[in-house]
This record gives sequence, C-alpha cells and structure tokens, in this order.
Amino acid sequence: MNRFVGKPFVWACLATMPLWASLSWAELSATADRRTIAMGETLRLTLLGDAGEQPAEIDLTPLNRDWEILSRSSATNARFINGQNQVTRTLEMELAPLREGTLTIPSLTAGGRSTTPLAIRVNPEPVVAPGDELVLFDASVDERSVYVQSEIILTVTLQQAINLDGGEISAFDIPDAVIENLERRSFQRRVGNRTWLVTELRYAVYPQKSGSLTIPAIGFTAREVQPGRSLLGARLGRRLRMASEPVEINVKSVPTGFPGEVWLPARALTLEENWSIDPQSLNVGDSTTRTLTLTGRGLQGSQLPPLSSVQGAVNIPELRFYPDQESIDQSELTEGLQGRRVQSEALVARSGGTWTLPEIRVPWWNIETDSLEFATLPARTVAVTAIQTADQITDPNIAPSASPAGTTLPLWLWAVSAAGWLVSLALGILLWLSRRQTAGQSPTPAGGTAKSGSVRQALVEIRKAAEQRDAASLRRAILQWADLHHDRGFSSLEALARASTEPLATRLRAVDRSLYGDGELAAALDGLIDTLREEPAPRNRSAGANTLSLYPS
Repeated sequence: MNRFVGKPFVWACLATMPLWASLSWAELSATADRRTIAMGETLRLTLLGDAGEQPAEIDLTPLNRDWEILSRSSATNARFINGQNQVTRTLEMELAPLREGTLTIPSLTAGGRSTTPLAIRVNPEPVVAPGDELVLFDASVDERSVYVQSEIILTVTLQQAINLDGGEISAFDIPDAVIENLERRSFQRRVGNRTWLVTELRYAVYPQKSGSLTIPAIGFTAREVQPGRSLLGARLGRRLRMASEPVEINVKSVPTGFPGEVWLPARALTLEENWSIDPQSLNVGDSTTRTLTLTGRGLQGSQLPPLSSVQGAVNIPELRFYPDQESIDQSELTEGLQGRRVQSEALVARSGGTWTLPEIRVPWWNIETDSLEFATLPARTVAVTAIQTADQITDPNIAPSASPAGTTLPLWLWAVSAAGWLVSLALGILLWLSRRQTAGQSPTPAGGTAKSGSVRQALVEIRKAAEQRDAASLRRAILQWADLHHDRGFSSLEALARASTEPLATRLRAVDRSLYGDGELAAALDGLIDTLREEPAPRNRSAGANTLSLYPS
C-alpha cells in the first residue's frame, strides 16, 4: 500500500513545475518616459510585472515624498508562447514633481521583487512667451553644428492651453538627409494658473552631405474647440494656421586624419565577442562559434560596417572558418537611436596546436569629445588538443585487444565492400550525365531575365539621381545595383569599391568623396554608367550559392 503513497506527491510536483519555473523568471521593472523635466511638467511612469505580480496593488507610498500622482491606469496582456501562457500586467501613472533638483523614483517592492530606482532631473519652471497666445508651435534641434552622417534630434513641439480638433502637421522633406521617426511624447505643463498640454514629435536626422543643411518651416493647422456642444457634436471655432521657423545647421566634413575606411560619428561605440565554447579548450574536430557585436549610440544599424572575417585576416590551414548570417537592427534610446550589428563565425579545428587570432580595431569619432577613438578586441589564443588514439595508450595494466599481426579480414567482406564502391561510382556517373543533359536542354530561367531587367532598372535609377544631383538617392541606387550584381549587400560605396575592378573602384571613390563635399560631383559621375555596365560578374557568385554544408566532408 505504501507504493501508492508517493504518487500523489509526484503528480503534484509535476503539476507545479511550470508555476515554479514562471516564478523564477518573474520580473518587476519601472521605466520613465523622460529623465529631465521642469517644474509644472509631468512624466509617465510605467510599472511592468509578470508571473503573478500585481503592479496595481503595489504600495506607492514611497512616491509621495517627491511626487504627486495625478492619474493611474492598469492593463493585463496575455500571450501564448512556446506552449506556455505568459501574462503581463502594467500600471501607468502620471506624476508631477513637488520640488526642483534631482529627484528619485524610489524602489517599489512586490512579492519579494523590487524595481530599480530612477533619477529624474527637475529644472525650474519654464518661461512661456507673454501675451494671450493659447497655442504655441515651434521646431528645434539639439545641435547646430555636426559632422556629416552624425545624428541630429529634431523636436517639433505643440503647446496648447485650449482644446483643439483635427490638428495636422504638414509633411516636410530635408534634402541630402536621412530621417528616422522617433517615439512621440505627451505631457502636461503647469505655468502660473494655466495648464498646457505639450506634444513633442521627435525625429533623428542624418545629413549625408557637408555644407549648410536647412530644415524647412513646418506647418500646423487645427480648429479651436469652444465650450459646450451642438447637435452635431463639438462646437468648432476659429481655424489656426501656424508654422515654425526654418533651422540652419552647419555640417562638417570628415576630419582629414580619420584612419578608418567607414566614417563612424557616434556618441559611443562598443565591440564585444562571445564564444559558444572556450577557444582555449578545444579538441580536434570540435567546433565553436564566435559572435561579434558592434553597437553604436547615435548611429543607425545600416551605418555600422561589416567586421572582417578571421579567415580573411589570417591564413591558418589547421583552422576552418565558416561565416554565418549577420543581423542588423536598431532601437530607440532616450537621446536617439542605437544601431547594432551582429556577426557570427564558426571555427572548426582540424589538428592540434596553438594559434593567435589578431586584434580587431574599429576607429570611430566621438562626437561628444570631438576626438578619434577605437573600439578594440584584444588578440585571442586558440588552443586545440589532439585526441590520443588507441595505439598511443601505453598503460601496462590494460591488455592489448588487437588481433595478431597475421590476421586479415574475410574475403567475402572485401568483395561486398568493392561491390558497394562500384555501385556508388556507377550511380554517380549516371547522375552526372543526367544533370549535364538537362542543363543543355533546359531554357534560360525566367529569373535571369527578371534579374537582368532589375539591373537595367537600377542603372536607370542611378542616371536619374545623377541628373537630379540627389546625393542620398544616388548612393542608394548604386548600392541597389551592387546588391543585384554581386548577390550580396554592401554597407557603403567604399566597401563596394574594394570588391570591384580598378576602373569602377576609382569612380566609386570619386563619387564617395564628392558626396561628402570633398570633390566635384559632375566630374565624378563622368563615365560612371558605362563603367557599371562593363563591370564583369563576380567569379565566385554561383559557387557560393550552391554551398549547403557548414563543415567539409
């Protein structure tokens, strides 16, 4: 009878395992939409909990020391991922500071877990333009003088002390610049006895050409909402039409002493590596994957250059390297965008020994200190141990199990082995003849015509951008042609030049210099289309497309 006593306990443990696992993964976090505000303004604090946490039931008393809670709202989101039900609970609060200075959103605790304290800078109350204006609209930038391809944060601000209906901001375009939308911010601002609703539209702008960059006037239109209601809904008053002032920005060229092939103006740049297996503890035949991560604050993901393969940097016959698919992405931080490029490379050890992989150095320009810096990974040692074979074992306590010297394999086993080899050889010859005959009879695939047409269309786009002197469109069109011609992407014209013949490389570098303002664009474009047409196809393109196996046979 005792043999049945343990079963309910076992089933209970199995049933509660997902619960214990979810509890171990539980998190409680706090985030603020802004880290710098002014007296009278509000910020949004978000508490996020999972695995049974209830942010709405957290004790918020510690906030009362420095903050006034104006409003709060909670939400629950359930998702079914990988066979498990994941529940996320959110509490959002609108907070107003009670004093100036550096205030702290203290650690809040629930279920034995706590949030990380947040420091918020509270400046004095802002000064609003005098008069009877009830709506203010303007545009501003964080920097008036930047380097080419450096990040500029453009903020379009709408301040309203009255209700508005149908507010619209006009579309705008900034020539010779790339524009990325950032998250919109909304908060309240109390000035005197008047409450303002402030809305900020933010953009990350990357100038592509040195010289003077003009951000044009941006328009805003809306209708005033009057008190009371009519039979048709809200009572609409006067129509408002406003516009910001144009903003002039000085865009500086790349410093003459910059040593890198790809220009990287950033607030910070880091280079990290990760190994799936320690490279100093490998055996012959083992494989390990090296993952390199390049992260840049103030850069788009597409601006980060590819890192050179180890195989291309050093020739080590005993080690084989197989590049993996790379990934490029970007995320938004408080001060702008952060780009990231991840590259992986598998290493296979073919024999024992010790080798040194070279140091990796990526030059970049620190726009905060206006100085040259390097993101560096030190040289790495790879140690491979040769596996000891049976005939190398010399332990006298173990009797050898080898057959006598005169023992040979049975004759029938040799015959079966030989027959198998002959059958394999015959099948291989028949397969080769079949593929050769099929290749000679099959017509040209439709994809070849489509690709040829795409290449011609890319040349048309290059010609059109060159005639319009549109630097940003010209760069994109040339890189699009390169994607089709080489069957792989390039991050810059310099990277494409290194993979091209000398005539095309010379013209691409001339175009690149002219786009940065260091040369005449018309002279650089002379003969570019003809040179692109005459560029031979890469010899190793088709061979690379047929590579299926990661490891050699």
